[in-house]
Amino acid sequence: MLRRADSVPLPNIMYQETLSAINRALFHYKTLAHITIMNARNNTKGAITVIMYQNTTTEATLQNQNIMITAARTVDQGIVDVKEIESWERLMIHQVPLVRYMDKGMEGL
Repeated sequence: MLRRADSVPLPNIMYQETLSAINRALFHYKTLAHITIMNARNNTKGAITVIMYQNTTTEATLQNQNIMITAARTVDQGIVDVKEIESWERLMIHQVPLVRYMDKGMEGL
């Protein structure tokens, strides 16, 4: 997610221009080919939520955050940070009764 400063007004541009600038900069600095932005959308707080190419890790993206911020600021001066939205963990449970962990309602183990 590209986080914006609250004090800077939204620019009169499409977020695709920001993403294009970031992808051009990543290509220019010869980062790994899979570290590219595939899609994005604005959220209600004004941040730009991006979808990276498949199998791109958060660590790989955050290693290039300075390149991304610098490139984004050429188009939108309000961009101040790149951060992860959430991390996903895989959980596999086999033949364990759910009732044992749910207790009454949604509380429990």
